[in-house]
Amino acid sequence: MSEVIPFVPKHELNCQKNLNDFIFRAKHQLTIYEDQGGFSSSNWKHYLANGRAQSMEFSGLAEKGRKTGSPMELPFVNFAKAYVRDSQTWNATNPGNMMMVLKTCHDALLFIYSKADILLLDGIVLRKITDMIYERSSESSRYRYGQMLEKFLEDLRLLKINITIPIWKNPWKRPGNKAQGTSEEDRKWQEDRLLTSFDITALADAFRLAKTPYQKFYSAQAVLLMCAPSRGGELSFLTVDCLFEETHSEKVRNQASQQLEDKETEILYIRWKAEKGGGFISKPVHPLIAPTIKEAVKRLIEIGEPARKATKWAIEKPSQFYRHDGCITSKEHDEDAPLTVGEFAAAFNLVDISKNLESTSTNTKVIKKLYRQKWVANLIGAKRYVTYRDLAQFTVEKYKKKFPSWPQIAEIDKPICDLLCLVRENEFHIEFAPKKYSFECPNLNLLNDALGAIHQRLPGTHSLFSELGVKNEDGAEIVISSHQIRVWLSTMAERGEMDSLDLAMFAGRSRIEDNRAYDLRPMSEFKAESRKLLELGLESLDGTTALEAVKVNVPVTFEMLGRKDRIGTVQVSGYGYCEHDWTMTPCTKAGECISCKEHACVKGLPKNVEHLKQLEDAVQNELNRAAVAMQEGFHGANTWLIYHGKKLAIIKTLLKYLEDDKLPDGLVLRIPEELDVSLTKIALGEQNLINKVDEKNPMSEQIVNESKNSFLALLQGGL
Repeated sequence: MSEVIPFVPKHELNCQKNLNDFIFRAKHQLTIYEDQGGFSSSNWKHYLANGRAQSMEFSGLAEKGRKTGSPMELPFVNFAKAYVRDSQTWNATNPGNMMMVLKTCHDALLFIYSKADILLLDGIVLRKITDMIYERSSESSRYRYGQMLEKFLEDLRLLKINITIPIWKNPWKRPGNKAQGTSEEDRKWQEDRLLTSFDITALADAFRLAKTPYQKFYSAQAVLLMCAPSRGGELSFLTVDCLFEETHSEKVRNQASQQLEDKETEILYIRWKAEKGGGFISKPVHPLIAPTIKEAVKRLIEIGEPARKATKWAIEKPSQFYRHDGCITSKEHDEDAPLTVGEFAAAFNLVDISKNLESTSTNTKVIKKLYRQKWVANLIGAKRYVTYRDLAQFTVEKYKKKFPSWPQIAEIDKPICDLLCLVRENEFHIEFAPKKYSFECPNLNLLNDALGAIHQRLPGTHSLFSELGVKNEDGAEIVISSHQIRVWLSTMAERGEMDSLDLAMFAGRSRIEDNRAYDLRPMSEFKAESRKLLELGLESLDGTTALEAVKVNVPVTFEMLGRKDRIGTVQVSGYGYCEHDWTMTPCTKAGECISCKEHACVKGLPKNVEHLKQLEDAVQNELNRAAVAMQEGFHGANTWLIYHGKKLAIIKTLLKYLEDDKLPDGLVLRIPEELDVSLTKIALGEQNLINKVDEKNPMSEQIVNESKNSFLALLQGGL
C-alpha cells in the first residue's frame, strides 16, 4: 500500500488522456479485487467486517422482475471498475451507494446519447440520473444516493476526467426521525416498532424451551442482545472469554447496629465491541439475568467448539487438511499421497459411495464423474490425483475469505478461532450435515430469520418461535428483528431516566443526539414530562426542587437552593453547584470547590457521592505523601499536610451526610464561612488580628445543632 501514490492528472485540459491514464493506473498498479479476476471479471465482492459479502455487479439497473441488468457497455465499464478500485483502495466501505450511482449514470448515458461514455456526462444526463434515482429509491435511501452522486461528480472534476459538469447539490434532505414524528404514519410506525411485553416474554420462552442446536444458538444470541442496547452485527466480535467478574464495594447499613459497613459484591460484565466508532465497552449485566447470560455463553461455546477446532487448525497448519472424525485414512497417511474417491468423499462429507466399485480409484476423472458439483471441478482442475494438501489449500482459501482480516479479527485484535459465535457451514441445515472442516460466523440476516423475518421472506418456513410452538397473542407468527431489541432497551432506559451520556456510551453510540432515534415512548409520556416542567414550582426551597430540575434537564436557580435574595442560575461543578456571582468578580479558588463557602452539595444529586469518593481517594493519597515528606524533613511539607488534612476532613464530612439514610434527599450542604479561609484572612491571622473559628453560621438550616457541632468537630479533629 505504501508504494501506491494517489492519481495526479498531468493533462488538465485533455480529459480523454486523463481518463486513459486513470484506467491504466487502476488496472495495472492497484491490486484490490485482483484475486477475484480483476478487470476480467464483472462481479466483485466486498467482504464486510461480519464476513458478509457485498456483491458489485457491473451491469445496468435491473428491470422489474429481474435480479440483474444488462452488462455495462464499453468504454464505461472500464471507467466504472477503475473508479471502484481506486475508491476502495483508499477507503474500503460498503459499495452499495457507489454502485447505484454508476449503474444509473451508465443507463442515463445510453438513454440520452446511446453511448456509455463518461466524457459525455453533462447537465442533460445529470437530470436523467436524478430522475432515475428518484424513481428507483425510497425516501430513506435517496439522501445517501444523493450524497454519493455529489461526491462522484466532484471526483470527475478533480481528476479532470470531465470538466464540463455543472455544479450539483444534493436536493434530497436527510429523512426525518420517525421516532420523533407526530404524523399518523409515524405514530403507527412507533407503535409497531416497539416490542410489547409479550414479545419480550416470547424471547425468554424460546431460550427456556430450546432443545436443538439451531434453537439454542439463536435464542442465546437474542439473550446476549438483551444485556444492553446493542447491534446484532456486534455479536460477531464476541469471544469465548467475553464474560468476566469484578468485585465492587458499597456502603450498606447494618440493621442491628445502624452502622454503615462495607459490602463486596461480584458484578458480571461482558466485553463488547461497538460498531460505528463506539469502541470497546465493558457492559455490566444485571444480577437478575447474570445466570441466564452465563448459560447463553455456555451454549454458544459448546455449539461452536467443532468450528473453533477447525479454525485453529487452519490458522496454525494452513498447508495440512484438518483430519476430522469423518476422515477414513490412517493417521500415517502422507499429506501429499493420492486420495481415493472414497477418502476424498469422506474428507468433504460427501455422499457415501463405499459400495461403488470405483471408490478405491485415485483417478480424478472418476471423482468428477461421481460428483458433478462445480466446486469439485474447480478443485481438481487438470490434476491426475488429489491430496490432502490440495484439500487444505482449497478449504483455507474458501473460508478465510469470510474474514477480511484473516487470521485475526482486526477490530478486537483476537484470532478468529476465539470467536464465540463461530459455527460450521450447514451447522443448522435441515437436510445436509455440517461440513466438519469448515468455519463461518452466521450473519445478521440469519439471526433475523430465526426471530421471524423468514415468515415474511419465505412464507411457510419455520422460525425459532414457530419450531417451539410460541405464537403471538392473536395466534399469528411472531416476527422480531434484532434492532427492535436494541430500541426496546433504549426506550426502557429513557423511561428509567438514565443519563443521556451513560445511555449513549452503554449502547455504543458516538453521538448523544442519536438516543432520540431509539426513544419510542408514546406522546402521552412526553406530555407528562412537559407537565412536570410546568408544575416545577418553588414551594420547597430545601434542594428538592433542584433535584427535580436535574431530572428534567432544566437549569437550577439560586431560589431552588434556598437563596431567595439571588436571581439567576447556578453553575454545575463535579460535586454540586457553584453559587459564586460571576458578574462581580472572577473565581479566586482555582477549582477548589469543596473547601469554598460558595459551593453547595445537594443530597440525592446523581453521581455526587461517586465523584466525592474518587476525590477522597486522591486527597488521601496526597495526604499520605505529605506525611512521609514531613517525616523525612522536607521543607514546607507541614503546610501541605495541614492543607490536605483539612480538605480530606471536609470530604469525609460531606460523605457522612450524603450517605446518611436518615437525612432526606434535597438537603443542601455548605461549608461554614469561618472555615473558608481567604488570602486576606491568612495575612491577618499571621499578625494575630483575627479570632479563632466560631460556630455562628450553620452548614445548612436543616441540620440541627448537634449535627452542626459534630461537623465542626470532625473538621477540626481531621487536622
